[in-house]
Order: sequence, then structure tokens, then C-alpha cells
Amino acid sequence: MSETVINDAPVGGEQESFIPSEAAVRFKAHMDAEGLTLNQAAQVSGIPKGTLGLWLHGKYPGRNDLQDEKAEKYLESLRTRTQVRNLMPRDPAFIETPSALTFRMVFEYAQSGPDIGLITGNAGVGKTMSAEAYRKETPNVWLMTADSSMRSPTAVLRELTEIVDAAEKRGPRMMAALIRRVQGTHGLIIVDEAQHLQTEAIDLLRTINDRARIGLVFMGNEPLKGRIEGMSRDTSHAQIFSRIGMRKNRKQPQVKDTRAIFDAWNIADSKLFDLCRWIAGQPGGLRSMNKTLRYAWMLAASDERTQIGEQDVQAAWKQLTNGELPSYAGRE
Repeated sequence: MSETVINDAPVGGEQESFIPSEAAVRFKAHMDAEGLTLNQAAQVSGIPKGTLGLWLHGKYPGRNDLQDEKAEKYLESLRTRTQVRNLMPRDPAFIETPSALTFRMVFEYAQSGPDIGLITGNAGVGKTMSAEAYRKETPNVWLMTADSSMRSPTAVLRELTEIVDAAEKRGPRMMAALIRRVQGTHGLIIVDEAQHLQTEAIDLLRTINDRARIGLVFMGNEPLKGRIEGMSRDTSHAQIFSRIGMRKNRKQPQVKDTRAIFDAWNIADSKLFDLCRWIAGQPGGLRSMNKTLRYAWMLAASDERTQIGEQDVQAAWKQLTNGELPSYAGRE
């Protein structure tokens, strides 16, 4: 008697085989390599969390091709960013330019006094970088960056209590808690972008300097200089102006500042210095010069060149500003 072979599996006993797509396999490998949670992976890829969990295991009942496309786009964007990062040169470390040394003098003076200092100048002269460098290397230095949302004294006080980690960060005891926190530290509070502050907020900071015996430096643009100097003619605020012990102003980068940054980029073509000096004299100052040189190095690296030339600087300026470098730039 011959046996009959039945190929069909018993009803209810079949096991479905789930096979993730190639895109899902690559995406899961990326998640594992980066240590991404399901929530994090859903956020960066744009694939909903519920869909992502099923799709990764080949169990998603919907349009898997759409999820594959989202994952491929995300992985491709990572590859592009990696290529750009590899071409992007690292900016030179903080350079103590002549202007930076002048700003340091104000910080040291105000902290050791304790007293109040004022540093003003247009964007890109190195004020913020100098302050950040001083904060990193000096104990008990706190840096607060003001903005248009911090005009009132209360807003400034709340921000400062967070920065110095005072015991009270809300309510009527904020001032007392802040003073207790910084008193006796021989420290320094640096207020960047101080042009955003109202006069009442500036006076509040002067009061903190007075009661806590702590150094204070205001930094900002040219209009801040005019405002502070104008207080000397206003009897109600004259004490703010009179309490400032040291004032330094830099309208634009000095030639020696530009030279120090230029040399730090290790540029072989010394003829490019005049062009860089012209760029540093435009709005944005040394910051614009640094950005232009960084992009110029990227362009050279993409052509497998180890040095930049004038054509790279011109192309970088055009890409960053959407305008041509004037023919007279660097040739005045």
C-alpha cells in the first residue's frame, strides 16, 4: 500500500517567515552601531515608532517600499554629512590676537578689583571667543549672553541664577540667593551682547557687583558704547557710567589680529593676506574671514589639493555670500 505525502502544513500549525528588507537590515545595523533607541531612530528617520518596530522585523503590513525610501534617504544624508565633515578643516585653536590680549586685560582688571569693565566693538573682533577662552581657564568666571527676551531685570536675574547655580531660581529670594552664591568667590560675571539690556537691567547688574563684591564686564556692539557714555549726562543713571573702571573699544579687527589668524591657517601663499585683510574688514570681521578660509580649504580638499589659492578664496566668498569678491579687494 503506497503512502500519500501531504505537503500542506496542518491547519493552525503553520509558522509565517518574516524577512526584513535590505534597507531595514542596513538601518538596524546603523541603530546598533550608534546605540539608537527606537524612539531616537524614529525621530531622525521620520518613520513612526509603531511602524519602525514592525518594519525592522519584516512584519509591517503596509507599504514597506515607502519605509525603505525614508530609511535610504536618511542613510544617504548621513553619508553626505560624513563626506562634508571629512573635507571640513578644523579651525585653528583660539588665537591670542593683540585684541584678545586687550580684552583679557579688562577681564583680569575687573575680576581682581573687583570692578566693572566695558568692551565694545563691531561683530567679529573676537570679543566672545576671548570671553569663552578666559572662562574656560579661570575659576569662578560666569558668561551670560543677553538677548531680546532678557530685557527686564527679573529675566536677567532668573538667567543669572541658573548660570551660577544659585539655591533659589524663582521667586522673591532670587537676588539674595545669587549674591550668597557668588560672594567671596573673587569671581567675574561677563555679560555678552549687553546692548539688548534695558538700563534698569544694567543697573541691577551694577548692584550685584556692588553688593557681592564681584567683577563685572559688559560686552556689546558700538551702540552699547554710546548708551553707556550717554548715562554720564543722565543724573539718575550717572553712577553706572562712573563705576566703569576700564573701557576698551575695537571697531574692527586690527591688522595684527588678521595676521595672527591668517598664520594659524598655515597658508603658503602669503599674497592671500591682503585679500584676507579686506575680508576681515567687512561686516563679520574675523568670523567672516575664518568661515571663508574654512570653505576655501574644503574646495581645495575636494580637488585633492593641500593648499588654497586666490581662486579658492574667491569661490568660497561667492558661495557664502552669493556675491563676487570686488576686483579691488586686497589690492587697495
